[in-house]
Amino acid sequence: MTSYDFGLSGSWPLLILCCLIGLALSIYTYRITVPPITQLRRITLISLRSVGLALLLFILFEPILNIIKASEEPPRLAVLLDNSQSVAITDASVDRQAQYRQALASMNPDSFGDDARILRFDSHPDNLDAFNADSLDFSGQLSNISSAFTAVLAEAEHENVRAVLLVTDGSYNAGENPVYNAELLGRPVYVVGIGDSTEPKDLAIQSLITNQIAYVGSPVPVNVNVKSIGYEEGDVTVQLRDDGKVIDEQTISLRPGVNTYTLVFEYRPEQEGTRKLQVDLSALDGELTNKNNRAVEFVKVLKTKRSIVIVAGAPTPDLAFIRNVLGQDRDVEVRVFVQKKGAEFLGDAPTAEALAQAEAIILIGFPISSTDPASVQMIADAVRRGKPLMFIAARNLDYSRLRPLEPYLPFTTSASQSQEMLAFADVGTRAVTHPVMKVNGRADDAELWNKLPPIFRTETFVRSKPEARVLATIKINSAPLNEPLILLRSLQNRKTLAVLGYGLFRWKLQGYAVEQARGREDARDIFSSFIENSIRWLTTEDQGKLVRIKTSQRLYANGERVEVIGQVYDATYNPIDNADVRVTITGGPEPRDLILSSLGGGRYHATVEGLPESDYAFNGKVLVNESLYGRDNGRFSVGELNIEYQNPYMNAPLLRTLAERTGGRFYTANTVKNIAADIRASSSFAARPITEKSEILLWSVPWLLALAIIAFGLEWFTRKRGGMV
Repeated sequence: MTSYDFGLSGSWPLLILCCLIGLALSIYTYRITVPPITQLRRITLISLRSVGLALLLFILFEPILNIIKASEEPPRLAVLLDNSQSVAITDASVDRQAQYRQALASMNPDSFGDDARILRFDSHPDNLDAFNADSLDFSGQLSNISSAFTAVLAEAEHENVRAVLLVTDGSYNAGENPVYNAELLGRPVYVVGIGDSTEPKDLAIQSLITNQIAYVGSPVPVNVNVKSIGYEEGDVTVQLRDDGKVIDEQTISLRPGVNTYTLVFEYRPEQEGTRKLQVDLSALDGELTNKNNRAVEFVKVLKTKRSIVIVAGAPTPDLAFIRNVLGQDRDVEVRVFVQKKGAEFLGDAPTAEALAQAEAIILIGFPISSTDPASVQMIADAVRRGKPLMFIAARNLDYSRLRPLEPYLPFTTSASQSQEMLAFADVGTRAVTHPVMKVNGRADDAELWNKLPPIFRTETFVRSKPEARVLATIKINSAPLNEPLILLRSLQNRKTLAVLGYGLFRWKLQGYAVEQARGREDARDIFSSFIENSIRWLTTEDQGKLVRIKTSQRLYANGERVEVIGQVYDATYNPIDNADVRVTITGGPEPRDLILSSLGGGRYHATVEGLPESDYAFNGKVLVNESLYGRDNGRFSVGELNIEYQNPYMNAPLLRTLAERTGGRFYTANTVKNIAADIRASSSFAARPITEKSEILLWSVPWLLALAIIAFGLEWFTRKRGGMV
């Protein structure tokens, strides 16, 4: 049904009055003419002028034509078809693939015609323009029912989707719980369950849990959960493999019924790099499938121990206490070089090789006046190449010999004297938000810092660099001074931290130890926390990594597209968008070379498809202005996802809940025949009224003005033909 409404910006009476005035003026104009004309020509000229004036007046009053069209949009049905591997297996008593096709034939999705929107889903949904026997290949290695409902919700914003038909076994293993998204959709969901809800006879590895980072020679636990269903007795073997080599083995004695077994392996890496851990479960006769008898995880193995080099100007209590804190970590190897009088060291002198192997360098009261400048320059060269540095002052420290290191320190020295004073740490609430200053992670951390006993400081005047961050200043007695005590800097892939005081051991000996002696078991060892936090911050690689290349995930399904993602930053952590990022993937039949495209913001991206089942390694390099800027590497695997076979039975409770909470119904393959009639009979499956309103601005229509011009033009032509003045 269509209705029309005609309106003006002014009033109709006023328009009519103006038109009548125009008609009167036209009559008055042609009452006497020279030369005299016939009555017919007079009437013609009056009519043409009156029409032209009326059209101009009509345009000036801005006429608008409103057209209202009312119609109905027929209801649409969203059909969601599970295309994952689990709906094509044979479970306890049913060939699911045959049952699935039987259910589809019974309900006939094509019977809904253009009113149906058919989506196929596994890890993500795909629209099917037309459904046929080849639309489902059951190749998906993940089931994300929630994403299918999200896709329907997007469709429902502009289409009249009134119901959802879901065909699945309910064994979702990706995304959120589908019940939440189904309720958010607000449409009834009619569910067709595929499979047998009885758990079949099977063995499966439910999970493999271990550390993502390990160290060569240091054991890490590997937890494996195994589930058995339907076996009365028997022994199965569980093997742990490191890059294919069996390194441990355990045996499980099965118990009757459904049981879960937890095994703990000890993995002691022998080589550094990214290692592939694989757990294999031996098969038994009668298993539903062997594809869930394997689990895979990748572990990044670092070298044996983190090496920390300490260079001290003399044996001091600070050196002893710091060495003791670091020595408590079994994954840290501490190498100490202590200078004695003269340029010699107690024992070995630091070498460029030792500094190159270190993850961080700690200077305690070094250098002194007798230090060989070559030793200072050697340390400065290591810091220039990106080696993290922690600097702790001392009374006999010679600031003048510190000049080679000053470009990398967070402060500059203007004057220094050996005059000694006691100073308290003055820490603000904002400073304790930095990980170096963290104690409990609460707002009272600053109060704990400010209660520490004083430490020593020489009369040295320093200025913090603009890019440095001051974490603590000093107080003399109770008077705060704007002189830095603890400050740090992270710039150009170099991280340095400085403590411009000494006697830090007093924080533990006169602070924590005294509180412990008083029986306060909740006292916090701030000294140890500070040293540990400082080393952790200095040696965290990601904070200083300017080139990062990785895959979107570690494990991919067969046929799944592999995404390679890169990030490139300059020395001040601003993104670089003009880099040349290249990645070579090895491990398959032949290497694959990729050139990543810039997405802006320092991000780069590329995809590769068709990788066969195998383990892969990738090596990436970044060129900036045709010069090598950085590298990164990693590993991933294709074809190791067997998650679809971990729960090989229909999840009937979930499917019934989906139907009940949304106002739909639950069906099996045997009861699905009348589902189309049930959906159409539902009161909610109704057409949606649509009202479309459109406006035509007649005053902007060109032909109205053209008619007025034509009328005036004909009037002028008639006057000329008659020879009128």
